[in-house]
Amino acid sequence: MPRPRDSRSTALTPALLFFSVCLAACGVPGAPVPPTPKIPQAPTDLVARQSGERVVLRWTLPRLHTDGTRLPGPPRLEVHRAFLDDAQPPLEAFAVAARLAFALPGSVVGSFLHNDIVVFPDVLGASLLGEQAGQFAVYGVKAVNAKGQDAGFSNLVAVRVYPVPEAVTGLLSRVSERAIDLRWTPPRRTSGGAPLEAVAGYQIYRSDTGEEGSFVLHGTAASARYENTQFRFGARYFYRVRTLAQYAADTVESESSASLEVFARDLFPPPAPANLVAVGGASRVDLTWDASTAPDTAGYFIYRGLRPDALLERISPSLITALSFADTTVAPGVTYYYAVTAVDRDGNEGPTSAPTAVTPFKPE
Repeated sequence: MPRPRDSRSTALTPALLFFSVCLAACGVPGAPVPPTPKIPQAPTDLVARQSGERVVLRWTLPRLHTDGTRLPGPPRLEVHRAFLDDAQPPLEAFAVAARLAFALPGSVVGSFLHNDIVVFPDVLGASLLGEQAGQFAVYGVKAVNAKGQDAGFSNLVAVRVYPVPEAVTGLLSRVSERAIDLRWTPPRRTSGGAPLEAVAGYQIYRSDTGEEGSFVLHGTAASARYENTQFRFGARYFYRVRTLAQYAADTVESESSASLEVFARDLFPPPAPANLVAVGGASRVDLTWDASTAPDTAGYFIYRGLRPDALLERISPSLITALSFADTTVAPGVTYYYAVTAVDRDGNEGPTSAPTAVTPFKPE
């Protein structure tokens, strides 16, 4: 007789039925998908210019990954360089010719950062500039993550490089009433020792503090002399000069001269007042004169004597700011000789005016 089947061996419990349905609906899980790599965005605003024996590169520091998420900190930066005949080489040609010139770890990028702009000097030196004279130094920058991955090169920039003049020497100054006069020895050779072909002029930089980074272009000169008329007495200035060398249609600037400190001390007295008039009265003399033409005149001193050829004595105890003076310390019937001097704000006293004679009379 057949054995009855145990209903428990074929019936599905509710929990087992739910699990079976999930397996049928979900299928078998596939292989795990690797996470998308976090790659820094490539710079897009790289610019470059030659300054002395270096090419100064500037670009905005990348702050985002290619997926738009924010970088946790500065990425590793690579500066690639190639010397080429073409200022606009195809990217493929640049990638083949370029060599890694510098690699900046993220930990040191801050040393070259100025308001989110990376300013990096590629110091080529006199020897390399001589070898590559007239060639284009072409640059591209990469931002690289910790795994060595990058989004490719930045925009490419090219600078035609040349040897630079040797630094200006013999910078001297002389302060006059109207200008700070600068002079220097013109350079004759490049920094590498070759004869300097042509000089296009000079750039004069000035600073109020002398600190690095504070010098700004103040003016230009065609010869080895510059008159700085924009100054004030009592101020201190610092100057540097650079030479512009001419190569066909291109110019290149030398390294800076040594800094020259100039204190614009006022040692220049104002001229003598003009048109001194003396009027004799009853036991008094009234004086008037024209104002001094010096803009920094602070006042005047009055001098008096009994002979025109003798040394006159100052009779005003302090500076007179008016253009008139009454002398009431005179004797009637005596002839007196008067003169006036102008004094500036720094205490420089000018020459006396031409003496004028007057004789006061007795009061009635």
